[in-house]
Amino acid sequence: MGNVAIIGLGAWSERFADWSALARGLRTGAWDRNAVLQPARIASRERRRAPKQVKMAIEVMSQACEMADLEPASVATVFSSAMGDMDITNYMCSALAMSPREISPTRFHNSVHNAPAGYWSIATGSHTPASAISAYRYTAPMSFLEAAIQAIEENVPVLVVTQETAAPVALKDTCPTDTDFSAAILLAPSDRSTTPVATVRFTLRSEAASWPHTPHDLANAYSDHPGAGLLPLLAAIAMPGAERVPVRLTFPVSAGSSIEVVLSTGAADG
Repeated sequence: MGNVAIIGLGAWSERFADWSALARGLRTGAWDRNAVLQPARIASRERRRAPKQVKMAIEVMSQACEMADLEPASVATVFSSAMGDMDITNYMCSALAMSPREISPTRFHNSVHNAPAGYWSIATGSHTPASAISAYRYTAPMSFLEAAIQAIEENVPVLVVTQETAAPVALKDTCPTDTDFSAAILLAPSDRSTTPVATVRFTLRSEAASWPHTPHDLANAYSDHPGAGLLPLLAAIAMPGAERVPVRLTFPVSAGSSIEVVLSTGAADG
């Protein structure tokens, strides 16, 4: 069992440009359409070459650090994606099958699973530890568990980002995502945060668990979306009520184990 504080949040999809828009949509059902993705932290020259998955990660991580008023270079990071950049994977497989000598060096450079970690460290000048996790459908809760343990054991703030892009046709049977989703949660040791957005007590259990319910109209859009695995947690944070009874959620982290999360929070508009 451990305790951590949530001190910053970020979010991006076509339906919401930031955490405030996601929280508002979760409360009211009113969503943006065609949200713009232009992460200012990436230099314009690099931004032209960076794939969408990298841009999503940098954008939501910057939002979370800004909310917490922390220097981005000072936080450890955990990047997570079930499938990595599926557009580049699809391109690489097709190119290798048809014209392997014509593979784009830039796309090859961006094909590695930890590409967002490299872009982030360059953009922020960070020398803090960075991890990259892939656990397919369990990726989001597994990355949250990794970040929470790091925050406690290393006594440092840890920024976890979960994300997945819409799958190309060739990969939809493997990962049936139809929309982009990215979210960042900045965790800190509970005794180091004076004004947290929320506090979390978590317990790892050696028992299977079902996925918690995804709220209202987002259920269909993200029901099979590995990048949105923590959406029920974000929804609990977004709900109004400054002094509510703690919310208890259980997320599977494997076929036979789970993490129980007890969240205490008020409304967080960002």
